[in-house]
Amino acid sequence: MNRFRGFFAGLLGFLGIAAATYGAHRLSVSPLLPHAQETWKTAVLYQFVHTLALLSLSRYPKGFAVASLCFLIGVLLFSGSLYAWILTGNAGWTRVTPFGGSLLGIGWLAFALEALFRRSDPTG
Repeated sequence: MNRFRGFFAGLLGFLGIAAATYGAHRLSVSPLLPHAQETWKTAVLYQFVHTLALLSLSRYPKGFAVASLCFLIGVLLFSGSLYAWILTGNAGWTRVTPFGGSLLGIGWLAFALEALFRRSDPTG
């Protein structure tokens, strides 16, 4: 499982750099929505924060699966829906944004609970 977390952390990191670059260069020239740049920056920030969280969890061969899954799906729904909204101008994409944000929060709660109740195990 940790190999997949590492893979997805790397993939989300790459996509985050691509999104940040796109936002910095393209949205500054021709904003599609009035607050497109700020919304885009928020999506990138949340993507990077949770990419780093997922990367840190890739160190554990066992456990933290719920947190990892919540972070991954949460980023896809939260940041992905904001990216889609800005790129298409279709506000319908934002209907899933709160679900993504909720999953990110649930991921942190799952992380906290597992860390609290986790047995000391040098293998994971």
